[in-house]
Amino acid sequence: MSAILGFVLAALVLVFFEVILPGGILGGLGALCILVATWFGFDTYGLLGGLTVLLGSLLGVGCLVFVEFKLLARTPLGQRFFLNAAVHGHTRAAPASDSIIGREGTAVTRLSPSGMIEIDSKQFEAYSQDGYIERGHKVAVVSKDNFKLIIKKL
Repeated sequence: MSAILGFVLAALVLVFFEVILPGGILGGLGALCILVATWFGFDTYGLLGGLTVLLGSLLGVGCLVFVEFKLLARTPLGQRFFLNAAVHGHTRAAPASDSIIGREGTAVTRLSPSGMIEIDSKQFEAYSQDGYIERGHKVAVVSKDNFKLIIKKL
């Protein structure tokens, strides 16, 4: 009886930590502990004992997970374990100011239709309105999008 209770208790502890530290390994070990406890239940107490151990273990795991997600998450201790804040970040800066519109440059890479251009020794990502432009051709900036320049062939 003590081996069965030990394996069920180990399963509950492993599932508890699986919820806090997800990854699947601890949950898999917890499931293995439940299977071993069920096997001991069948071996020691027969069919009724094995089914009782299995159903009791599954009910205990279900109650534990409910308590963790619903009740523990509301406590100060539980709020340390669960993510409740937004992730803040930033995007790339715009490639250039509006004063670049109308400037001329050279295609650094082949534009088909996207590629890189160079204006005043600075490289920019660009999109060609004319489609394919070979490397080294002169281009002019027509407009700018969020992160790239719209160009045409000269």
